[in-house]
Amino acid sequence: MFLYKNLAIPVLATTIFSPFCFAQSTPASGDNDKQPAIERILVTGEQVEDPTRVSSDPKKPRLPLPAYDGAGFLKTIPGFSIGRKGGAGGDPTLRGLGGSRLSIVDDGQHVYGTCGGRMDPPTAYIYPEAYDNITVIKGPQTVKYGPVGSAGTVLFEKNRHRFEEADTEGRASITGGSFDRQDYLVELKAGNSDHYIDMDINQSSSDHFQDGDGNAVQSSYDRQNYNVALGWTPSDETVVELAYGRSSGEAEYADRANKAREINNENLTFLVQSDFDGELLQSLEFQAYSNENDHIMDQFDQGVNSGSNVRRATMGAHLWADLSLSDSLNLTLGVDYMDSKHEGRKIDPSVDNGLDDLLSKPFNDNMHYQNSGLFVESELLLSQGKLLAGVRLDYWQTELMLAQGGNRTDELFSGYTRYELSSGNSQYFAGVGHAQRMPDYWEIMKADVDNISNKAFDLAPEKTSQLDIGWLYQGKIDISTSLFYGVISDYILIDANSNKTSAYNIDATVYGGEIAATFPISEHWSSQTSVSYSHGDNDTANTPLGQIPPLEGRLTLDYQYQQWSAGLLWRLVAAQDRVAIGEGNISGQDLAASSSFGTLSINASWKHQESILVSLGVENLFDITYAEHISRSGAGNDIPGSSPMFQVNEPGRTAWVKMDYTF
Repeated sequence: MFLYKNLAIPVLATTIFSPFCFAQSTPASGDNDKQPAIERILVTGEQVEDPTRVSSDPKKPRLPLPAYDGAGFLKTIPGFSIGRKGGAGGDPTLRGLGGSRLSIVDDGQHVYGTCGGRMDPPTAYIYPEAYDNITVIKGPQTVKYGPVGSAGTVLFEKNRHRFEEADTEGRASITGGSFDRQDYLVELKAGNSDHYIDMDINQSSSDHFQDGDGNAVQSSYDRQNYNVALGWTPSDETVVELAYGRSSGEAEYADRANKAREINNENLTFLVQSDFDGELLQSLEFQAYSNENDHIMDQFDQGVNSGSNVRRATMGAHLWADLSLSDSLNLTLGVDYMDSKHEGRKIDPSVDNGLDDLLSKPFNDNMHYQNSGLFVESELLLSQGKLLAGVRLDYWQTELMLAQGGNRTDELFSGYTRYELSSGNSQYFAGVGHAQRMPDYWEIMKADVDNISNKAFDLAPEKTSQLDIGWLYQGKIDISTSLFYGVISDYILIDANSNKTSAYNIDATVYGGEIAATFPISEHWSSQTSVSYSHGDNDTANTPLGQIPPLEGRLTLDYQYQQWSAGLLWRLVAAQDRVAIGEGNISGQDLAASSSFGTLSINASWKHQESILVSLGVENLFDITYAEHISRSGAGNDIPGSSPMFQVNEPGRTAWVKMDYTF
């Protein structure tokens, strides 16, 4: 198979690019020479350009197939893995650490899922293309954005700006692909120097996909989102915005019998941002938000009288102040608050029957979180380089309202320090971070290992201490390296090996990193490569840590000529034989050792002036059948045309085309 792929790449490249190469050797007309150059389709995600940070424009075309949700987008960034359970609701993992170890911030909001089986992780409510920037902060190297993500923090952000004069701008995109994939997005911004309106509406749907053997995988979904923001801009330095958003959807999964009849979210935010000319105070930001998720899962359509409805309401606010103490020292001071309550109701088969009975039942409270945080971050400019540091204190109050019940309070500390040095074309960084993490809803709802009739309410907070180092080089060849070594005390392990899945604390060690390089081959040809690796050990049991992704490499070959571009992506994933069967995290547990695989994808695009961009691609070109190591069991795959699967297989050959129009 590998020999076949090695031979196929140059042959396929010659076939695809020969028309472009011919065009290159033919004298171009003056009009063609004036056509704007087109940016290549992104196929390995952006490289690290700032220490510990990867920033990406989600509106740019990219492989794989334009992402339906936040997890699908993160999959394009080296270091991320996505636990597939169907076509929607994938759970992101960074460097083998998933669940609430990865903090997802949705334009300033913390939006948590509701489903006990993770049908709706926070990224399920995010349509990436509707955002202006996505930033990944790797490791515990910030304390600013609420409870610290020990694996990292992902910021999905939207821009605010003042119109100088009355104007209207917008964009629209439409995508079609295999398995009846259909997406559309419409964005509109209009305003004048005093006011603006910013709105978007999008929809994405797909039928069940097929794997490389033609087996149907239960994976259909349909989702709609709309957002509207009204802004007041009394000056160039100040913006006041009130925003409302709503999303609704449904989905089926191959790893379970339950169908997600509803996965809904409604949110409201109020934002004030202002810059100042004072010697001390540079800027202030205040944001308050409220959101609620409503999720119905059932088997009514299969004739089974089983169903439940869960909701989670979260409200919060933050106040940040940027201060300049001197020409070399800047501080950010902040306070934040969050209140999150989970409740649910379910069918009692002995007295209830069907959806109407479910919806008529009262909700019962399950768990209530309250979190108050105080932090300071600093940046000190030195004669050579700069020193960054931050500390954060969190005060948690948690109430369990079912099983044994109970209340607990926790005071947690997190912090980091990082040194950055620029020298010539190189930038070096080294940082040490520490994050203390409260057990999340899904961990606490597992059984207590010492008494399986109780919930795991007495889990100790998880404590991660991690070293992050790296080297960035920008020149004719761009290189980025990011390495980490972490020691985790009281790591919260999910163990599904007994009759009832339990959660308990262990000690663990993780290490690995990512290396990427972009280099030109000629005037029109370039290439990019990346390698990511993670290693995890359960130090308590002296065994591998579960749910650690294998070594992965990506290699691209890109071509650009005037308004045309094309490319290849070859993705190679090694086997993973370091497993802990039945152990892992809230996103999933190891099922077995996994085999290596390689996939090849192709893409092309054409741009007309600055307004129209047409892009297309074919993924898994050779239609191989494979599953990622981090994947859910395929035990629930039960639709016509399907066959039993050990794991949820990835899609077979998938073709798509996308058109963007900017006005």
